[in-house]
Amino acid sequence: MLNRRLLRIKVMQALYALRQAEFSNQQLAIDGINDLFQPDLNSMLPQDKRQLEGYRKLAGLLFEEAIKSNQPAKDEDAPTKVLKAANDGFIFYQSRSKKDRQHLAQMLIKQVNSIYDDYLRVLLLLIELGHAASIDSERKHRNVDEAPFPFESTLNDNSVIKALADHQPLQNEALRHNISWVDELGFVRKALREVLKTDETYRAYCEQQTHTADEDQALIQYVLRTLVFKHEGIRDQLAEIDLSWAENSEVVRGLAIRTLKSVQGPTGLQLEPLTDDWEEDELFLNTLFEKSFENDAEYEQLLADQLQNWDVERVAMLDKIILKLAVCELLSFPNIPVKVTINEYIELAKAYSTPKSGKFVNGILDNLSEKLMASGRLRKSGRGLLDNK
Repeated sequence: MLNRRLLRIKVMQALYALRQAEFSNQQLAIDGINDLFQPDLNSMLPQDKRQLEGYRKLAGLLFEEAIKSNQPAKDEDAPTKVLKAANDGFIFYQSRSKKDRQHLAQMLIKQVNSIYDDYLRVLLLLIELGHAASIDSERKHRNVDEAPFPFESTLNDNSVIKALADHQPLQNEALRHNISWVDELGFVRKALREVLKTDETYRAYCEQQTHTADEDQALIQYVLRTLVFKHEGIRDQLAEIDLSWAENSEVVRGLAIRTLKSVQGPTGLQLEPLTDDWEEDELFLNTLFEKSFENDAEYEQLLADQLQNWDVERVAMLDKIILKLAVCELLSFPNIPVKVTINEYIELAKAYSTPKSGKFVNGILDNLSEKLMASGRLRKSGRGLLDNK
């Protein structure tokens, strides 16, 4: 089931990508300004290179001031073309950054939905492995150097695999999400040959002609947990298909395990929903992303007050993003306990930033939360929480 930590990770990555995009847009704008004040090599008129260089530097400074103040530059003493160059660059920067923000907001939702795609992909992989095992067992001609293998039964005879293959809702969902292994059958055959058929547990299963429902369940759980999620070859292929596989895999694993277990349940095989309340999760996701961006200057100031002994500009970009997300969550989500928020972002800092980031984030957030509480800005209410009035 989808958890809030994964949503926080997705927002953190989106904001990091946004900061990188903003930096690139800033560089593109500066390059455009610089080009305006280069000597015209095709002109026959004399040109004052020193003056052009001065204009270039002044336009660059005015552009940087516009970026910091988030409004067009104003300088009555600046030549008109210099001021225009700076503000044209600022408009370009704003326009590109706005598009990047909108794109990343859309990608944020797609990134979360990709977890469900990974879930479907894993279930279909089990079906394809079963199908490949069946074809392999029927081969009449084998290589001389091919090791003998018992084919009293195969993965395709497994009752759980049969239930997956016959489950029409799974086929419908795979079609709707455009998930298939059709273009990866070479990998499926390789996985069967190099992963399953070399595994002693699978070999022992295939030595027996018949199996109980519990034995089938035990085998398919083993294949899922030990081979699909842990074998380097399969794991790398899944990561190549979805770059977010490493962080998505824990949730996907839980969904897949419960789906396979449901075969023996009273209602039979049931697909798992990604979340029990997508509207609430989507609201959390979008609010965290939007408010972190919109209130960036405010959060920057709150953090600057806590970083008086630090050079704020030298704090790692990812640490600043994590801190600002934590501040946003503290101030924007009254139903999330302070300790939960702080602990979650400490864990993110440990996992994604520098070795010392966990302690750094912990110290800053502890002090900041106490000050916000004392000032009355931090108000928590709801089940299990005290309303700080």
